[in-house]
Amino acid sequence: MNQKTFLAIGGAVASLAACAAIVTAPAGAATVGTTVSVRVEGVNRTLLSPKTIRTHGGSITKGGTPVGQCPATSAAGALDVATKSRWGGTFSSGLGVEVLSILGEKHSFTSKYFWGIWINNRFAQLGACALKLHKGDKLLFGAISDTAPDNALLLRTPTNVTAGHAFTVKVTYLPAKGLAKPVAGARVGGAVTNGQGSATITAHNKGTLFLRATKRPFIRSVFARVTVS
Repeated sequence: MNQKTFLAIGGAVASLAACAAIVTAPAGAATVGTTVSVRVEGVNRTLLSPKTIRTHGGSITKGGTPVGQCPATSAAGALDVATKSRWGGTFSSGLGVEVLSILGEKHSFTSKYFWGIWINNRFAQLGACALKLHKGDKLLFGAISDTAPDNALLLRTPTNVTAGHAFTVKVTYLPAKGLAKPVAGARVGGAVTNGQGSATITAHNKGTLFLRATKRPFIRSVFARVTVS
């Protein structure tokens, strides 16, 4: 589905505030956090490569979000830690926190793009404040067109290849439910995938090859590292 996703649960109306992003838990209170990775993809470039962080207790208060309505252990809290609070949003009743900017890239609710969320490579059906995280989760915030499919590319490559010998890569995406689906027409290292999502590449020199899959308007994949011997 294509809809603009808000990053919290409802509450009282408030304007964007230049206040601290987190209210920490009271002294002596139990703090519960988990270790996850966070990535941020802008329209034209990667803003944050996968970064492993640990969430902690307290509340997110971006945009005037009332204390207690957006746990710092949520996806919003993970974004706050990963970006060192370099993101902005505004809170409104019934909608929650609309993310307007991440690491300097801005997209308002009325613009062509908005900030979507993927959890473990599937488009999230909940906002960031309602999205509970588990150890090892992979969180992605991506700028996506409101007319585009909510899909993030996945690239599968061999780990080691031989110089001068062709090898196969495959590009897929995960729908909201079900198995991975192949992506035709994706570009990987100068090659283009076929109807089965596969492409053939030949590395002529020894060393390390970094490959990524791209196809607009999909969210680009992370880089895959291939050792050429």
